[in-house]
Amino acid sequence: MTTDVWEQDNRALAADEAVPWDAFAGKTVVVTGATGLIGRSLVGALLAREEYAPTGLSVVALVRNPARLEATFGARKSLKVVAWDAADPGVSEQDVANADYVFHCANMTDSASFVAQPVEVIETTVGGSRAMLELARRTGAHLCLLSTMETYGEVVGEAMLAEDKGGFLDAMSVRNSYPEAKRLSEALCAAYAAELGVCANVARLAQTFGPGVSPDDRRVFAYFARCAIGGEDIVLLTDGLKRNSYLYTADATRGLLFVAAKGDAGRAYNVANDETFCTVRDMATLVITEFGAPGSTVRIELDEDAAKVFRKGSVLRLDTSALQGLGWSARYGLKEMYARMIAGWNAQVA
Repeated sequence: MTTDVWEQDNRALAADEAVPWDAFAGKTVVVTGATGLIGRSLVGALLAREEYAPTGLSVVALVRNPARLEATFGARKSLKVVAWDAADPGVSEQDVANADYVFHCANMTDSASFVAQPVEVIETTVGGSRAMLELARRTGAHLCLLSTMETYGEVVGEAMLAEDKGGFLDAMSVRNSYPEAKRLSEALCAAYAAELGVCANVARLAQTFGPGVSPDDRRVFAYFARCAIGGEDIVLLTDGLKRNSYLYTADATRGLLFVAAKGDAGRAYNVANDETFCTVRDMATLVITEFGAPGSTVRIELDEDAAKVFRKGSVLRLDTSALQGLGWSARYGLKEMYARMIAGWNAQVA
């Protein structure tokens, strides 16, 4: 079931006339990974917009588990759900023949899988991206590929990272199966745009969370929230000095809509909230202070083996001036992101 906070966000996006909604009026929008956090939020916003201002917009959701998505949205005239797996990315031409926009959100994003299943991570990431680029080539659709701040690798210094900057990424480190595969997917977008004229671009997202995150999500931001509301200490397995920005789910969804509707083909756009830039330890302290029980604290218990699944600690501060130049801006800070995610969890058990 969806949460009240998540639905509020969708309705707010639907009514937000700063979003370039006219670009999607009456269009067919394909969304892969539509049961994932960002894909589902994108589908929710698109459907909410069609209810708010009907234009004949329709959504084709490509998912591994259609029943799961149908349980979230129910039967909708403007929604078509198609079984699809990025690991076997063929899709019926009949299902997607009228595609105008494609948002490729599907991917393996669990950090543990980057180490335990690197072959599958690479094949699924690149194969799914290639399949969606081919779909865009055949149909003339605009494609927006979701990518990650991890493609910047290990960066020296604290300079803002524009989209044409980056650091070192060790291809022989198994943990880098994910960012290396994303880099290749980005390169494919640029290649399809340059050689084949496909209108493909890339949205590089900071780590994103908010309502819609599962309470048992294994990523660190969800762990912090679980500890706080459970009255437990937060235990860090690294020094917690890695620094980067974070992004609220609805801000990410708005960013994708701006990139797809107004972005240039063959280029990437950073999507992040610079006001959330902090260390992991600082974020843990904020969560324990604002949402934890009296006496709860943040403890560091270094575990080198457990730390192998995490990105190496370096500064990733994304420059979002290109996306802001399209009219986008982030609206939710870190404290509000946590408050709204936790409110969504509470609504699920109420």
